[in-house]
Amino acid sequence: MAIIFNNSSSPSKNSTRTRQKTAVLLVFFTLTTLLLASFFRESFLGSKGQEGSTDPASATPIPHPIVSSACSRTFYPSLCFTTLSSIPASKNSITFLYILESTMDAVEKSVTSARTHVLGLFTFQDLISQEENALKDCVEMLDQTLYELGLAMDDLHDFSAPIRHLPLLYANIKTLLSAAMTNQNTCIDGFSDLDESAFENHKDLKVKLHRLFTPVTRMISNCLSIVTYMDAINESGIFNDQQMFVKKILPNRIPAWMTSSDRILMERRRNMRPNITVASDGSGDYRLISEAIKMAPKRSRHRFVIKIKAGVYDETVEISREKINIMLIGDGMTKTIIRGSKNFVDGFSTFDSATLTVTGDKFLARDLTIMNTAGPHKYQAVAARVTSNSAFYRCNFSSYQDTLFAHSLRQFYRECTIQGTIDFIFGNAAAIFQNCLILVRKPIPGQSNMITAQGRRDPNQNTGFSLQNCTILAAADLKAAKRQHISTFLGRPWGNYSRTMVMKSYLGDLIHPQGWYKWDNYSTLDTVEYIEHLNYGPGSNTRHRVTWGGYNKNCSEDIARQFTVGKFLHEADHWLESTGFPLFTGS
Repeated sequence: MAIIFNNSSSPSKNSTRTRQKTAVLLVFFTLTTLLLASFFRESFLGSKGQEGSTDPASATPIPHPIVSSACSRTFYPSLCFTTLSSIPASKNSITFLYILESTMDAVEKSVTSARTHVLGLFTFQDLISQEENALKDCVEMLDQTLYELGLAMDDLHDFSAPIRHLPLLYANIKTLLSAAMTNQNTCIDGFSDLDESAFENHKDLKVKLHRLFTPVTRMISNCLSIVTYMDAINESGIFNDQQMFVKKILPNRIPAWMTSSDRILMERRRNMRPNITVASDGSGDYRLISEAIKMAPKRSRHRFVIKIKAGVYDETVEISREKINIMLIGDGMTKTIIRGSKNFVDGFSTFDSATLTVTGDKFLARDLTIMNTAGPHKYQAVAARVTSNSAFYRCNFSSYQDTLFAHSLRQFYRECTIQGTIDFIFGNAAAIFQNCLILVRKPIPGQSNMITAQGRRDPNQNTGFSLQNCTILAAADLKAAKRQHISTFLGRPWGNYSRTMVMKSYLGDLIHPQGWYKWDNYSTLDTVEYIEHLNYGPGSNTRHRVTWGGYNKNCSEDIARQFTVGKFLHEADHWLESTGFPLFTGS
């Protein structure tokens, strides 16, 4: 129920009937506000059960009506009221935008404080190297959270499009907030990996970090809820532009990842002039890719193209946060190969084991292979970890466990090959895999194969995996005789709201009849969203599929369309088209 608040205190002078109606309305709104305030005060005292109880003597005063309306729709209303307790109930100029900004500002302060505490954990006695690495990952993730919160605040301040473009603004902010929440979960997951390993680690470190990050993730969850509500208000047309925004907005910053010239760059592959050429035989500007990336400008507004000639490059490559608009172009996925071997058994965290790490925004890559050669006995060994708005065309990602870490933000993979065994497409990005070849390899004895492990943890995160027009087959080493002893599943949920769609794809005979595998430690099966739609091939028969509450084996075209480029990547098809990658946006 939406409430419109009227600040006028003068009754109409046209007639007694009008005065009576106005008086009734005023009484109605006053009583409604008091009832809402009473209800929210009960929520603050812990009636929802998610946040624990609070001493009634310390209850906050009656909140501002807009605060009440916003906080009532969050999963953690008590925290929401506490966060916004400084806003006086009598202030008339409060808007939902102001509420969102205030909550995001509180998140930023909480993250900064958490970062200080994490740095203090390095002083613990007897930390093993794996714990130090995991803590370093946490610091990196907190820095990434601050970066993404800053971008979201900039988008709020700088947006100046007509109100019909507000969904684009809200989608972009939800993408950034979804990524910010994922970062804290990634930190905790690093210590979960240690708990499940043979390393003798400090079990209390994970507990300390969980307590430290819980307020952060809950405040971000509240921000996501508020944005979702603002979007719903905009769709219903209840509030006008002036009611939503408290000040005049500055120049337009609608997200435009790629310029129109990117299409020309991609289409003129043979005749294009790269900024730098890398060649392992010494015929280019540099022998190593990392050296070329160092020479790329920081925070560039223009595309910086690095041509990588055919050859094998034994190095780990990082596209850091300040390296924006980088594009890597190889001579073909069988000719240009980037190779690394970092892995969990040798002491690297999953997060830090990648051969290619992408954090810089607006990244493009095409016609190359990224490999992690550690092998199946080294467990987690990432080929590529992508924490960025990125697109890949005709790239090969090869490893065993945890091949492609589609960590966060928006990602697009077209005509790529992805090879692995356990959870080999995992993370919490909003990622579409279009016309990709997915090859399932032979795991070590006793293991089963899981193609995906999607990590959505909050229902308001606009993340998930969508496999569209893909082909799923057994790799050469997983021969038919061995498949009857090795189970292969389309995926397992790595979060309570894990979301994966497989549509119009060919599923080989290696797919287990149940299709999906539960992961009790990480998810509840009634709240996940797993869908199969119009697939074909011997593994596509859904007769014996799982019976989870969150599984759907026959959805409508309208639902399927929500997982296509134009919808699922949140109005991002305009920048994808500018890359020159062939794509289809519909179902």
